[in-house]
Amino acid sequence: MNGSFGKFRVQSGTYYAVLLDGTFFFTAMAFAAPATVIPAFAKELGASPWVIGLAPTLYNLGWMLPQLFSARYVQQLNRRKPYFLTMAGAQRLLYLVIAVLIWIVPTGRPRWLLTSFLACYLLSSILDGVGTPAWMELVASSIPERKRGTLFAARTFLSCICGLAAGWLTSLTLNHFPFPDNFGFLFLWAFLLLAAGWTTFSCLTYELPAEKERRPPADLSEYLRQIPGILKLNHHFRRYIVGVMALLMGQVGLAFLSVHQLQRLSLPASYVGYFTISMTAGQMLASLFAGRLADARGHKTNILLSCAAMGSAALFSLLPPRLALAVLSFACAGISNTTYSVSRLPIVMEFAPEGFRSVYAGIVNTLLAPIVALTPILGGWLVDTFGYESVFSATLLFNAAAVALFAVWIKDPREIKASVTTFSETL
Repeated sequence: MNGSFGKFRVQSGTYYAVLLDGTFFFTAMAFAAPATVIPAFAKELGASPWVIGLAPTLYNLGWMLPQLFSARYVQQLNRRKPYFLTMAGAQRLLYLVIAVLIWIVPTGRPRWLLTSFLACYLLSSILDGVGTPAWMELVASSIPERKRGTLFAARTFLSCICGLAAGWLTSLTLNHFPFPDNFGFLFLWAFLLLAAGWTTFSCLTYELPAEKERRPPADLSEYLRQIPGILKLNHHFRRYIVGVMALLMGQVGLAFLSVHQLQRLSLPASYVGYFTISMTAGQMLASLFAGRLADARGHKTNILLSCAAMGSAALFSLLPPRLALAVLSFACAGISNTTYSVSRLPIVMEFAPEGFRSVYAGIVNTLLAPIVALTPILGGWLVDTFGYESVFSATLLFNAAAVALFAVWIKDPREIKASVTTFSETL
């Protein structure tokens, strides 16, 4: 009885902790949206096109790169919650540091402010990435496989509702306060919500200690030597990584979407808030079906939809300039973001055997980090050399390739398990 109650407490507590913390987290990100607010802030500080392209990608890069190394440590932990809360607390505090820097750095030193902002933004993402393997093991061990898609979609839907208000408040803040103080307030709003999410997660999550005995961590060189073997033996997982490489290259134009639309439609910077609302509306629409679709049909379906939606956003950006098309492009980008975010971690959980989820996540994210670093550099070079049309043409082509790979070449983990089960039953 005690064991059943403990398991129920772990599942229900973690479920609502992930739901509410995710809602706070993604609502906070609406105030510091990588596709809208961050590029606009960098542009106002006089950043070059390649820096504008790199700025929003820094978070993904810092988040992905350290996970393989932190997963080695997380594997040995009996409890993952304290480790995650420490990393997440430090990561979220940096948003307050960014707000203070914006307010205290003299307006006559924009390059100093840009450099310090990028440094804090990158450090925040690294801390987030270091803590993610612990969070992932905590969620995977507590939430059943067929409930993860619905959970991730539900937190996206709730954060989208809040994100609409956040988009309105973003425009109001940018209009009401002078630059750069207005962006400082955006990071302050983000910090307050992140702090609320951290507190909620800390209070609601209940974790039973791991049943396995704690072992000393493997030597780093020995640990890293296991990685090629995993990739060699699990060719389905290897194909998945190749497909995600194409998907990430297909986001080459995302960082330039807001800057491009503002420029060609001759709109003021305050329209960034309305673009955020459009993107949030797309996310909300996708969250209504993405979770149930993933739980019922597998997470590969969502990833296919993500590539198709991002390709559509690029196509709308290549058509003649109209405000309606700009709104549609951001809505498609929102659909793409949600369908991918709902499934990117759960599908890795399903590829990985028990006890190796954090390692598989670390492999994926560390191997993809160079692609994340290369993509904005490529985008900035394309814009500098050929103009905005070239970067959105590349976005369209990469997403078309990703759709082909996931549709024909890559299998869903559930399909693989079903075929193995069927084969075993015939023996």
